[in-house]
Amino acid sequence: MKATPKEKKAILNGLIELLSQNRRWLLFVGTGASCELDRRLGMPELAAHLRSKIPHDALGWPDIRSRLDSGQSLEMALTGVALPPKTKSLIQQETGAYVAGIDRELRDDVLTGCKRWVGEELVNALGQRLPPYNPRLTIVTPNYDMLIEYSCAKNTMRYTSGHVGEIIRTWNWQQAQGNLTRASHVVQSSKKVGTREPLPRIELHKVHGSINLIRDPKSGRQWECDIWAEKVPDGFERVVAVPGEQKFESYASNVPVANCALEAEAKAAAFLVIGYGFNDAHLHQGIYDRVRRNDGPLLILTLELTDNRITELRTLGKRVWILTASRDASGNLDMDHTVIHCPLSDSPLVIEDEKLWSCDSFAKQILGD
Repeated sequence: MKATPKEKKAILNGLIELLSQNRRWLLFVGTGASCELDRRLGMPELAAHLRSKIPHDALGWPDIRSRLDSGQSLEMALTGVALPPKTKSLIQQETGAYVAGIDRELRDDVLTGCKRWVGEELVNALGQRLPPYNPRLTIVTPNYDMLIEYSCAKNTMRYTSGHVGEIIRTWNWQQAQGNLTRASHVVQSSKKVGTREPLPRIELHKVHGSINLIRDPKSGRQWECDIWAEKVPDGFERVVAVPGEQKFESYASNVPVANCALEAEAKAAAFLVIGYGFNDAHLHQGIYDRVRRNDGPLLILTLELTDNRITELRTLGKRVWILTASRDASGNLDMDHTVIHCPLSDSPLVIEDEKLWSCDSFAKQILGD
């Protein structure tokens, strides 16, 4: 149903009010946010790459190829299949190399501003609104690419993934927090007392690994190293959680990052989700629980969501907002209009000629950036 001018005004005002309140927001960035810049970062394209790279006679791979041939998604094809370690390693290596190759092509364009990651304006706007007493924006993402890091660097925004050091960095969340402070003074009993205050920053939790996260299989130690993102040294491997059951194995083994993400979700007062289809329960269950328990705000910006997922999300509470692209009479996506499911109406409302589901448009119109 098309929104009336009065309904449109109420929606825009409701969104502005929602984002203007002083809450601790957590931003969850899904694969769709990367795909909007380059479709090759999506699962169908990764599946095609793996089909061309994994040897036909690799143990367990013929079964996966058969599943893919039957129309199953890569996620489904890699679930419920017993793969030997060597084949698992091949899939992981090829997945990391594939994403790293695309990332390398995009890197300089994003850093120089020739191309813009879709969430850049949104992160900038949220970063400018950080409260002085707790100036941190938490970002959780399952993406392996470094588009978020490049956008932060281009806009001189501090960020940490919990790793400390120079060229080769090791995990130490506490030290990373300590490094992002500056000396200050407070007056106590008429005396100046030295203290340290936190610097504004992005706290980035890459729960499924990253192309610049490297592991030594022999010792099990892992490091973060940007110059190895393009090509991993011989004898080492990237830490990336490929689709299917391996994803859960990698997530479970990436305990420090996973725990930090869960703690951040538990402390967040509101959630903003972009480019995510809510298909990984191990990642969003904490958000569901938090929103349901506290009737907290949940705002979702994405190209599309299934009707079943929308229904599920709306049952979480009375402050759930879902913004997606519209569809034409034939059922095809019409990205020039926005469908809004919100507390102001039991039925979806369509705002014509507004791309509010897109992060850029949303940031400019609602956050004023």
